[in-house]
Formats: sequence, C-alpha cells, structure tokens
Amino acid sequence: MGQDSRSHDQEDLRPLDDIKKAPYVHWETNEGFKHHHLTNRTNRASTRSSKYIGGSVTCMKTKVRLSKSLDRDTTIGETFMYTHTLKENKERFIGHQAADYYTSKHHVIYHF
Repeated sequence: MGQDSRSHDQEDLRPLDDIKKAPYVHWETNEGFKHHHLTNRTNRASTRSSKYIGGSVTCMKTKVRLSKSLDRDTTIGETFMYTHTLKENKERFIGHQAADYYTSKHHVIYHF
C-alpha cells in the first residue's frame, strides 16, 4: 500500500516536471530568444557596456558620477535634481511628486 501511494505521488509530479521543462525547451529552441540571450550576456561582459546594465544605480554612485562630470563636489539636492528632471529641460521635474518632495526639502518653488 505504501508503494502504491509513492508511485501515485511520482505520477502526480510528472506534469509539474513538464511545466518546469517547457521554458528550457523554449530557451534552447527559439532563435529570437537565443539571440537576445547571447547579446545580453555579451553586453554584460563587455568593458564598454552601458552603465545601467547592472540594475539600479544608487544615489551615492550617481552623486560621484555627477561630481566627476562637473569636476566639483555636488550636493544631494543637485543629485536629486539631476535624477528627477527631464533630460531635455533640466528646469522641469518628471512629475508632481518629485517637485513636491524637492520643494518641501528645499523651500523653493519649482514648476514642472
């Protein structure tokens, strides 16, 4: 009786194994996915890769990069402005929340 239930449990797991194997089959047979996978892996290993491939950049790392690009030490407020304003217009915040937060901390009124 114990063997019957054990073999029955193993039979119940077969559909789960098939479900687990399905993505691997897709990853290994789909040419588009293979191409993207290999491109991404190459880009991650590249020394000249984009600075954003490793995930989110911390505020302090952004501050250091901004300081280097401006050739002077920057404040956290300047870093916030750099990361929360539009690229094409550095006087406009990306949204109400960023403008409200900056205004509340610096007591300056900015329009977004």
